[in-house]
Amino acid sequence: NFNLAPRNEEETMEIQRIIQLFRFHMAPEMQETNGRYLTLPSEFDIHYMMVTKDGEGVENDYFNRIATCVLTDVATNYTPGEKLRTFEDGAPTQITLSLTFKETEMLTKEKINEGY
Repeated sequence: NFNLAPRNEEETMEIQRIIQLFRFHMAPEMQETNGRYLTLPSEFDIHYMMVTKDGEGVENDYFNRIATCVLTDVATNYTPGEKLRTFEDGAPTQITLSLTFKETEMLTKEKINEGY
């Protein structure tokens, strides 16, 4: 879950692009050669990262690894408070974005030994 609170029109547009991008990659598409079949949605490789004392970004091995995933749900809540609040142009002042991912590999004992 991500709580997003744009401060201006530029940030509002960027948040809208982020939401649209996740929704786009969640969906399958029609094959170009044969319009009767759908392709698979985009895959995601998610890693827990940390910044070392030297300022280097590295994978954090204290958390379980995550297998390749697909995005199964993108939920947006434009009224995370008690009522809808908008800027003068109607854009929401707060958005809660919830993403649900599903791993594409079965979790086995061997995978657990590998850190998954």
